Amino acid sequence: MEVTTAPLWFLAGLVALWLGFRLSHSMHEGAADSRAPLTARTLVTLYCASVCAILLTVAQSDQLPFTIRASIVVLSLSTALMQLLQIWTEKPVPGKDCQGRDVVE
Repeated sequence: MEVTTAPLWFLAGLVALWLGFRLSHSMHEGAADSRAPLTARTLVTLYCASVCAILLTVAQSDQLPFTIRASIVVLSLSTALMQLLQIWTEKPVPGKDCQGRDVVE
């Protein structure tokens, strides 16, 4: 990848990350009452993984300084983890603990 196209790919990756967060948030909101079907969760997971792969490809550019390449890798992996947690974990129910028991205050 040429050094002149890497910034454009990075900007495109940031827009794709934003969309991934929007989609994963929608899955998280729907997961509270099991409205998010397995097919939708799988498709959003594939989208988020492909965005991570694109950013990791940008990070392999030899023309970019090492610190920027390392930052892109950390950014892509951490956001992928956050998105996957939003997709596959259920939204907490107010007044309940993590095992569904009533919270005594």
